[in-house]
Amino acid sequence: MKAAWVAALVVGAVLRFHAAIREEKPRDDERFRYLPIAESLRSGEGFSLQGSPTAQAMPLWPLLLAALPTGLNPRLLSALLSAACLPLAWLVARRLGGPRAALAVLAALALDLDHVALAGSALTEPLFTLLVLLFALAWAHGKTAFAAAACGLATLTRPEAILFPIALAVATRSWRRPGLLMLGTAIAVAPWAWRNHRAFGAFVPFTTTSGMTLLSGMNATEEALPFRKKGQARGPNWRAAVVMSATRDEIVDDRELARQAVEYAASNPGSAATITAAKAALLWTPLQRKGTSAVYAGAVVLAWWAILRRTRLRTPLVGPLLAVMTLVGLVFLAIPRYRAPYHPYMFLLAAAGVLREPDARGFVQGGKRSSP
Repeated sequence: MKAAWVAALVVGAVLRFHAAIREEKPRDDERFRYLPIAESLRSGEGFSLQGSPTAQAMPLWPLLLAALPTGLNPRLLSALLSAACLPLAWLVARRLGGPRAALAVLAALALDLDHVALAGSALTEPLFTLLVLLFALAWAHGKTAFAAAACGLATLTRPEAILFPIALAVATRSWRRPGLLMLGTAIAVAPWAWRNHRAFGAFVPFTTTSGMTLLSGMNATEEALPFRKKGQARGPNWRAAVVMSATRDEIVDDRELARQAVEYAASNPGSAATITAAKAALLWTPLQRKGTSAVYAGAVVLAWWAILRRTRLRTPLVGPLLAVMTLVGLVFLAIPRYRAPYHPYMFLLAAAGVLREPDARGFVQGGKRSSP
């Protein structure tokens, strides 16, 4: 088993650094958002785009990019973070599901092309995946303070992490520990929200991109797309929604884009339902968009097998995290990038259904707790 562990770790790391060093065209969010903000931070202009204050990205990732030595390929940082996720995912899976499940999760994540592709980008997902894994590991070990710190940092990377305490409270039917998570996360986000209040004169706790993301996944141009391309910002007008010019007011513009998305959904309930169904299919069925990792598609099938067999993890963590993934996908975009940070937990659920490994720290099977 040790040889397989080392092999999976090496293969996963090699694939990630290979993706980071090969020449590829930068993605739009890299060119229009993260890298320009990082450059503004380096030059002393603060969080700004085209000379104006911005809140189009949470602050942690641009700060890390700005801290890199000038001339260093930022994708190397992404590859390093993504490679670090591999042993962390193994630790989380071992804690929750035992050694065989952990090895299966490690192997799946090492070969997951969605994660490999993101390791070759300057996007937030490698960092966010790492922080969510740190959060999951701390939570599984009962280290609430460490979990709160990781959840706060994750929220400073992608706003949806603020939903983790709520999902856990619903799952555990208790606000005692999740309440501490919420408090820690609020403390972490408070300076960013205060900065935005001073910069814009409005309450902006996270970013000014929710409206453009809503509209990207819910608009009239989605109707003509094939089913598995709906709800993924594939429509011909999405670029105009997400690429803002220097003359546009971020807050006013974002609220207007959100209004348009809600208005379209309310006026076209049938089309909105079809788009939402397509998003659900891309999250929870093997039906995937072209180029998506086959590893995830296979894991979804096995995860349903685990659900049907009533295989559960002892610590109620995987379900709440996958619930947040689903909510984000259904409301915003069901694209591999948004979904990727939750792949380790889908892989763990899939491994649980196949292995049903008896472990005192592991599974509750068929409604009965496994014996130590």
